[in-house]
Amino acid sequence: FTIAAWIYPTAADGVIVSRALAGDEGERGWGLYLVEGKVLVNLSNRWIDDGVRVEAQHVLRLEEWQHVLVTYDGKKMPSGFQVYVNGEAQELITQLDGINNPIRGREPLRIGASGLPPSNSGATDSRPRFEGQIDDVRIYTAVLTPTQAAVVATGESLSEIVEIAPDRRTAGQAEKLRLAFLDQYASPSIQEAWQLVGDLERQRAELWDSFPTVMVMEEMEPGRDTFQLVRGAYDVPGEQVSPGVPAVLPPLAADQEQNRLAFAEWLVGPDHPLTARVTVNRFWQMYFGTGLVKTAENFGTQGEYPSHPELLDWLATTFIDSGWDVKGIQRAIVTSATYRQESAITPEMLEQDPENRQLARGPRLRLPAQMIRDQALSVAGLLVEKVGGPSVKPYQPEGLWDQASQQYEQSEGDGLYRRSLYTFWKRTLGHPAMLTFDSSTRETCIVRNGRTNTPLQALNLMNDVTYVEAARSLAQRTMVQGGTTPEERVRFAYQLATAHRPRPDTESVLVDGYRHYLDRYQADRSSALELVNVGESPRDETLDIAELASYTMVANLILNLDRTVTKD
Repeated sequence: FTIAAWIYPTAADGVIVSRALAGDEGERGWGLYLVEGKVLVNLSNRWIDDGVRVEAQHVLRLEEWQHVLVTYDGKKMPSGFQVYVNGEAQELITQLDGINNPIRGREPLRIGASGLPPSNSGATDSRPRFEGQIDDVRIYTAVLTPTQAAVVATGESLSEIVEIAPDRRTAGQAEKLRLAFLDQYASPSIQEAWQLVGDLERQRAELWDSFPTVMVMEEMEPGRDTFQLVRGAYDVPGEQVSPGVPAVLPPLAADQEQNRLAFAEWLVGPDHPLTARVTVNRFWQMYFGTGLVKTAENFGTQGEYPSHPELLDWLATTFIDSGWDVKGIQRAIVTSATYRQESAITPEMLEQDPENRQLARGPRLRLPAQMIRDQALSVAGLLVEKVGGPSVKPYQPEGLWDQASQQYEQSEGDGLYRRSLYTFWKRTLGHPAMLTFDSSTRETCIVRNGRTNTPLQALNLMNDVTYVEAARSLAQRTMVQGGTTPEERVRFAYQLATAHRPRPDTESVLVDGYRHYLDRYQADRSSALELVNVGESPRDETLDIAELASYTMVANLILNLDRTVTKD
């Protein structure tokens, strides 16, 4: 933002503008102050150690009108502030650098004073009120450029500037006159070109702001000696140490400087025994539910021995020889005879090998939380497959973030239907639907997710807005593309969701269910309308409401089937 004001101080100290409340730990909020004649800007939770504070070195003159303007880019850093006095940028000194916590407050904007503390707090108002006059206070929801700051600080009107000889006009006066001409008096073609320039500058700024910041490290020249610290004391160095790797592993290249680059090349070297094996084991675990090494997070002495060491070696060497072709190695796994086996299990197999460590049958496991949601959106025709972009916030129960003093701003449009990979992930409060299906939290790194089977999972699939809306969209797709009879449509929806044709008895149950719901919703069309309006996606208004609601209930049942959420 930008805040600007004309001030006429009669004392060297005082509050110019403030949205802060004094307390026992100093001021909470932000303010623009005059301290010993200098402009000071403060943004803080605690005055001593939690905030950002900068002070301009220029001393304002008393009993004289002067223009003060401050810009802030919102990045919680001293470099984000800029102070202008009479249109000229000022040299700043940083007094405090470090905001550790969000600054939350609902103080009103005050001119000439800070907020007084509660009468029972024991704190006092630490800032004197402004003495003098304050005029033409302006607040902009943007960071003004130096040129714009000079224009705002120009107090003369256009008619007064015109009477000044061009060679005697200040830069601010000349710019104010130029902008007025372009905005109000230029020809349409010039105004159009001026508008285009503004649009391009905004696009350039948005593009620049979209670039992520990446930390880049480089080796110190010359390198610094490193020592063991005796009992961790920094001033008691012990034996000198040098870069290296555990002796049980292949050594770093002897003809190369021992730095981060050498370590990275060592990790992906063809003779490294772990990188490729760990990677292909993760791929195997993704498809079979359990890795060839069951303890995918631990290949050391505390880990489990591989069930098929020769297969693990072959996959690892194939992966390396292919140039680390991720798609190629996964294609080899899913097209193998082992993966394509039937997953049916006999009592004898269950007794001898309940975990399928001998790979005598194909994998059968419930899909991960993210895949369950993405599959439902996909078969419903709602999934947005856009790649990249910021996180999104799909449906979740209201009030869930209230305990965190934050507001959950639900996404709109395509943001509701992006892949679950892009769902906003709060460290202390995960998405409830994901957690219900055993998705990991951000508190610990988990390589192997557990798989539970609880009533909450079925309730989630039946009642969550995401799945009810997906069921309605699948029902619409079924009615439009799936044929004309209930049998054809039920068969179409079932095959979309499970990749199998329904058995005759299954088809009969689904058709009977459709007819049951149709009788119900034809008699209660208001309930049917309420059901088909769940979710933000528009419904097909050409379809009969009772019929659509009936197929929605059937689709909801199909999405809840074990065969739908289980890889079989």
